[in-house]
Amino acid sequence: MLIILLLVVFMIGTFFGFMFIKNTIAHWLVGGISFLLLAGSVAMLTMHIKDNWGMKEVTTSSTHQIYTAGDNSAPYGMMIKAEIGKNTDNYVLVYRNSEKAEKAEKADTNFKPNQKNIVEAVKKSATYKLVDDTKATVTTKTTRRVWSSDFYKLLFSVGGEQNELVKQQSVVSVPKDTWLVLTQDQVKKLSQEAPAMQKQMEAQLKADPQKAAQLAALQKSNPTEYAKMQVKQIKQLLGITE
Repeated sequence: MLIILLLVVFMIGTFFGFMFIKNTIAHWLVGGISFLLLAGSVAMLTMHIKDNWGMKEVTTSSTHQIYTAGDNSAPYGMMIKAEIGKNTDNYVLVYRNSEKAEKAEKADTNFKPNQKNIVEAVKKSATYKLVDDTKATVTTKTTRRVWSSDFYKLLFSVGGEQNELVKQQSVVSVPKDTWLVLTQDQVKKLSQEAPAMQKQMEAQLKADPQKAAQLAALQKSNPTEYAKMQVKQIKQLLGITE
């Protein structure tokens, strides 16, 4: 950090000028200038420590599609949520991040705080919103602190400050009609109630072949509408009103 070296030089200059130079003009010239430079250096260092003077914030954004955390053969998508704390609107969210992962048995757990780095963990947050769309996506905005110029980097840098994380905010956009956003308790309830629900549906379709044919045709010709119907039924089963 060059600023520390400058502080030492200006302190020595101030001390030498006021204590050892006898000529009045030189005494005040050397001592006074060194003192002013010392005060200015202290002020700059204070502003850097307090307000990150000499640095600027740069924000980048990225978006990618996500895939269901549930059964891949289901006509609808599913995301599992777990709120961090109470009424924080900050979540750990479970879904698959790629089409290759979509075929895996286990989905990905996303945005789980890193307990080994609490300082960085508190700078990160994740939430979700229901949207009118057919695909689920996650958009992450990351703000990092970088040096304003090479001069400030030379003056203040001690290492580790470049690209320091300021904040990271992720928003998952979930299709409101064709996806389910469930808690672990709701997933458990669904797994318990689904077999009975399926048997009841099969019995109804067996008793009404025309309706069965219509549903089969709908599933083939318009998968989105079929998914909407499935999601609506499950929400009614689980008492979800959103």
